[in-house]
Parts: sequence; C-alpha cells; structure tokens
Amino acid sequence: ADDIAAAEARIAAAEATLNLARLQAPFTSTVTEVNIQPGDQVAPGMASFRIDDFSRLLVDIQIPEVDINRIKIGQPVRMSFDAILGRDYNGEVVSVARVGTDIQGAINFKVTVEILDANEAVLSGMTSAVNIVVDQIENVLIVPNRAVRLQEGQRTIYLLRNGQLVPVRVQIGAISDTHSEIISGDVKAGDVVVLNPPMQFGPGSGSFGM
Repeated sequence: ADDIAAAEARIAAAEATLNLARLQAPFTSTVTEVNIQPGDQVAPGMASFRIDDFSRLLVDIQIPEVDINRIKIGQPVRMSFDAILGRDYNGEVVSVARVGTDIQGAINFKVTVEILDANEAVLSGMTSAVNIVVDQIENVLIVPNRAVRLQEGQRTIYLLRNGQLVPVRVQIGAISDTHSEIISGDVKAGDVVVLNPPMQFGPGSGSFGM
C-alpha cells in the first residue's frame, strides 16, 4: 500500500509539472484576444490573452446617490445599444453596490444588469442606454413634462379650448424622464395641451407647439 501511494504521488507530481506548460481557465469561456506570438518574451503583469464568458451578458451602470435607494434587485430593465438600431432588450437588476464611489466629487453606486434576451448582435464592450423600471402605474392621465409650467408656486399647464389659451392649475404625481402624472386639476383625456405657449395668444398671434 505504501508503494502504491508513493507511485500515485510521483504521478501527481509529474502531471502537475506537465500542466505548468498549459493555461486552463477556471470557467467555460472563449479566447477573444491574443496579444503575443510564439517566441515572444512576456513580463509579469502583461496581458497575453483575453477570455470572455458569453453565457451571461452583464451591463455595469453608475447610479447617483439620490436615486440609489429606488433601485432593487429583480427590477425589470429596458435597454438599447448605440450599435443596434430598432431593437430594445430586456434585462434585470442582479446586484446593487452597498458602497458608493467618489467620482469627481459626486457619489455613484455601481448597479449590474443582466441582459435576458441577448442575441448575436450584442457584443462585449458595446455602449448601452439603460432604463430601470422603479415604479409602474396604469390607467392614469399624463402630460409631457414640457407642458408643465411653474407659476406663482403652482404647477400649470395650458390647454387650447375654443381657440383660447387656458391656464389650468394641476397637481403632479409620478414623474418620468418625459411625462408627468396629473392627479388633480380641470383636465381630462383628449384635451389639447400646448407645449410651448406664447406670451400672447389670439387670432393671428403666431404659432405654438402642440
């Protein structure tokens, strides 16, 4: 038994020596860059090869500290890529950093998103635009943010009624990048909202944005 154990140890040592001539990744991956050629000299710290794991595609984004408490693991994400036109992808928040990073005086937190429906067009290193859905409401009245004005400390929108520009005081609820929820005010679905009301409005007074 002792001789067998000694022989197995010698075999294991020989296999370890042979394995020194090979590099083996600790995970299933694909070689995506080769920076050396046979015979080249390498130095400590030099990147000779790059390997990528394409089984999961992740996007790292920086979230300002004022918004980080609204981000939770599992929230749905919509994203698009500058290099892929006309296609949006679905994702999910998979990690939220617990410690912020000071970037030129601003504190940001790293949030990682996994792409759930990636195809062959999505490549490592692409730039993406990411929208995280932190809240979702249905069957509400919304207006473009451009239509909301602040007058005398009150939120106001302008409606076109019977050819006249009518200011309407409103109360705003949820707000997105483009639209605001109207929770009270004399406005209803189908009203014509003026986005860029002129200072004066009447017959022949000029154009306005709708």
